[in-house]
Amino acid sequence: MGLADCGHCRHKFPRRLLGVPGRVGLWPPAPRPAHGIAGGGRSNDLREQGPATNQLLEDLGRRLARAFQPAVASRGRAREAAAAARDQQSWARVECALAALRSELLEMRFQSHQLAKTLLDLNMKMQQLAKEQELEAALESQSPEDNAMNLEHGNSQ
Repeated sequence: MGLADCGHCRHKFPRRLLGVPGRVGLWPPAPRPAHGIAGGGRSNDLREQGPATNQLLEDLGRRLARAFQPAVASRGRAREAAAAARDQQSWARVECALAALRSELLEMRFQSHQLAKTLLDLNMKMQQLAKEQELEAALESQSPEDNAMNLEHGNSQ
């Protein structure tokens, strides 16, 4: 696997420049060919450079990948930590909202119990008043003679 095979390197180094000495800052510029010697004794064709160059490029690619791996990993850890912090904040907000809702629910229950007690008290008072009204109506409906008789019978008993 060479530098050209690495997905993240493909964007930074054009394929035509990979492995060419003096390009992309990987090696110092190549010496100029000597006069009279075509190509200076060196092959300019990448296919003719041989396996040693390919191994050198692969080794260099591995070294570069290892060199940048901690930076990428630390960025990844930082992203994970930031995501975990966001999740934790989200859960904290949810828990806070739930606590507020629980508090409101307890307050509503308390108010409901107070209203129920008040309604029971009012109902009892209404029943008491209704009985008193019935007694008064019954006493008024009787004739004065019946009232006198009831008083005599009530006193003699």
